[in-house]
Amino acid sequence: MEYTLSFAPGDQERWNRMWSGLSNLAELSNREAGIVADVARRNMASHFERERSPAGHPWEPLAPMTRAERKRGIDWRGIPFRTGEAHPILVRTKDLKLSFTDARHPRNITDLSVSGGMTFISLGAEDDPDTPDRIATLHAGGTAYGMAIGARLTAHEVPARPWIGLSDGGMTQLDEQTTRILQQRLERI
Repeated sequence: MEYTLSFAPGDQERWNRMWSGLSNLAELSNREAGIVADVARRNMASHFERERSPAGHPWEPLAPMTRAERKRGIDWRGIPFRTGEAHPILVRTKDLKLSFTDARHPRNITDLSVSGGMTFISLGAEDDPDTPDRIATLHAGGTAYGMAIGARLTAHEVPARPWIGLSDGGMTQLDEQTTRILQQRLERI
């Protein structure tokens, strides 16, 4: 026995519109992708605020040279240090944090692309030309160079302080936001 689906007048158009909408469901618009990207940016900002890695591990404390500079109130370049709890690790001028968490920052990189019916969102930041490799050194650890109190160039090890990536809570928030967007799209279909 053969079954066929028949439509009342006007239903075929609705049916075609619904299937067309479903085939593009995973392709977020720029506005929708921006909303999802903002969830990720807020999660990265929380890593700076909590001084913890995406996995929840606390960052290493300040290096002795940095503690000495903070105590003096000025670094080896003559740039004043803000001191106290209001200016924690890696948030000296907020430039590093904002380069990752503010889409309007001049060194922020946000790439949106659609491929194979999927939307890909890539977030990142470029190094400041005056401080090449700063992001990699501060995020993953490594050797940094600076002037010690005696005004000579010295190398010191910078401990890893990872902030790039999403915490488990951030992944949950990202999933929830994406689900809300897709539900709204389904309701419109």
